Amino acid sequence: MLPRLVGIALGAAVAWQTAAHLPLGRGYALAGPAFAMVLLLTALVAERLTPRAATTGPRTASLTVRRIRDYLPVYPTWVAGLGTVLLIALLTATTAVGVADDLGRAGRAISNRCGDGLQTNTPWPGSYYSIPILIATAACLALAFVALQTVTRRPRFAGDDVARRRAGEVIISGYGIAVLTPLAGVALAAVNGAMTVRCVDQDPGIGLPQTVAAVAAVGVVVFWAYLVSVLLFGRKVRA
Repeated sequence: MLPRLVGIALGAAVAWQTAAHLPLGRGYALAGPAFAMVLLLTALVAERLTPRAATTGPRTASLTVRRIRDYLPVYPTWVAGLGTVLLIALLTATTAVGVADDLGRAGRAISNRCGDGLQTNTPWPGSYYSIPILIATAACLALAFVALQTVTRRPRFAGDDVARRRAGEVIISGYGIAVLTPLAGVALAAVNGAMTVRCVDQDPGIGLPQTVAAVAAVGVVVFWAYLVSVLLFGRKVRA
């Protein structure tokens, strides 16, 4: 419980600083991954420092093969996985149609020609935002994998499986938050930007990112709240 609370508190502080100090909205885009990185690092350190049970009398070894999937919470894992797919799909679509803004920053605007006029909107989640988001979430995924490996491989002692599953909840929900937080922001920015530059007759050239963003926005807030509740309160875990 204590490492979880420490990780949440430190992660929230780092996320706040990230949002406040990175310019042009990049801080808000990376706040979720920043929170998750700190949480995952805390979980990893906590697993590394977990004391080994003192051995008395003859030592025994279990022949049970321990696998990462044995400690994954089913529904949070599906939510995190689906969020990852949606984030990649959405960022791929928005990056493909992004253009440079008025100061030449690539991928920070979207434009659409309507008749003789050109409508432009910024900020847009093109490469200016998508590349840092993808790098940060990939780092979170790598940290989550290492932490899960540590949970699986550390020495076993009596009544230990519940603690391992709790650790799996923290890791997966933390990674899920790293994915769903920017997904929510990207979806809202994409819908707003696509609607702003839409022609009266609705040029179908911007239909794909608008549609993907709208679909993603429907469930992302609910999924995000679910993962936060798992992180804060846990789930009913079988012994």
